[in-house]
Amino acid sequence: MRQILGIIAFAFAALLFFVESKSTTGFRVLVLLDEENDKNLYTQFFHSLEERDYKLTYNKLSNSVELFSYGERDFDHIIHFAPKSKDKKDTINPISLVNFVNEGGNILLAVSSELSENIRNFAREFDIEFDERDNYVIDHFNYDISDNGNHTLLISKNFVNNEAILGKEVIEGVPVLFRGIGHRVGTVSLLTKILWANDTAYSCDFELMEQEPLAIGNDVGLISAIQARNNARVTFVGSLEFFSDQYSKSGNKALVNDLTKWTFQEKGILRITSRFHHKEGEYEQLEMYRIKDNIIYNIEISEYVNDQWQAFNGEDVQLEIIMLDPHIRINLTALPVLEEHNARKYETLVQLPDVYGVFTFKVNYKRPGYTYIVDTSTVAIRPFKHNEYPRFISAAYPYYTGAASMGVGFLLFCFVWIFNKDNGKLASNKKKTN
Repeated sequence: MRQILGIIAFAFAALLFFVESKSTTGFRVLVLLDEENDKNLYTQFFHSLEERDYKLTYNKLSNSVELFSYGERDFDHIIHFAPKSKDKKDTINPISLVNFVNEGGNILLAVSSELSENIRNFAREFDIEFDERDNYVIDHFNYDISDNGNHTLLISKNFVNNEAILGKEVIEGVPVLFRGIGHRVGTVSLLTKILWANDTAYSCDFELMEQEPLAIGNDVGLISAIQARNNARVTFVGSLEFFSDQYSKSGNKALVNDLTKWTFQEKGILRITSRFHHKEGEYEQLEMYRIKDNIIYNIEISEYVNDQWQAFNGEDVQLEIIMLDPHIRINLTALPVLEEHNARKYETLVQLPDVYGVFTFKVNYKRPGYTYIVDTSTVAIRPFKHNEYPRFISAAYPYYTGAASMGVGFLLFCFVWIFNKDNGKLASNKKKTN
């Protein structure tokens, strides 16, 4: 009995811990390191995560660790700080990491100039190409005074201007320090460059200047991220030192804080709380409307900000009315937020198309930095019934007039023909009688 009560208490405590977690997707984090002692290099970073209710599980990449049990994820997030492993037999490999992302897991991956081919292949899955081993990003004009003379300790303030990812404290704050390897961002629309080098930077081995650099100037990516279509997030950072304790006093601390919040889905999260549509003047949602009906469509959207749900402030939400192709695309008007609601209502009055069939009301909201919203509802649109058509059409008035004039003319002809006497026949009849 005590054992059963202990299990129940443990389950309740775990549930309570999950509820209090600041992330919308969970609190379980797997930290992968090249060596167990490496975690001492990032004590402040890991401590900040523990203060935000994350449960960190440390593991060497060379040790056997499973990401799934009985088809379910054992972890909600992965911090991959082990770029040096070259063993292709590791349980954590590009295939397992991609499967983890496909199942909704988030990954924060930081590398060094000694990154392995496994990490390089995993990045290529997301159209990220890291530079060659032992290469660094070099800038002879924008470097920190503590640099060792190679000009690899860069200063950069080239942040993405997106408050869904980075707050104003970072965007308008001090520059950050970066020493590491650069990467080139591909053309996948789901990718976002978060931090990039200055115009005077280039990426190569400072001991072999003859080689052609992978990228130069603003094309050198320092931090990039991708949000998959299932809203899982993967962030690529070209520097392990970026998270170290020695750089925590610079602008790195604020950037790392926002970066982990976004990657672990503490910010930039949208959800739909309700959706409703009805005919104008009525208040019942129907599954069938008539062509050219005026309907009111509204949807409520909330955003997860500062560990709580509140009204979303977007102004570009659209409604599409689709049958194979969109027949109507219209902007939704943001209504004032009510005090008792933690969501904003978006509404519009629209006239249905003059085409009958099965239509889809769709809100497809996909913006960089925010989780994607796709909400659909299927309705049927019928034609007019036989007693709903207008009796007289103004465009047909000439035809009505022609038909009426022909009828009047026919009646007049019949009247004349019936009541007109033939004088010739009457005269001949009189002669015969005489």
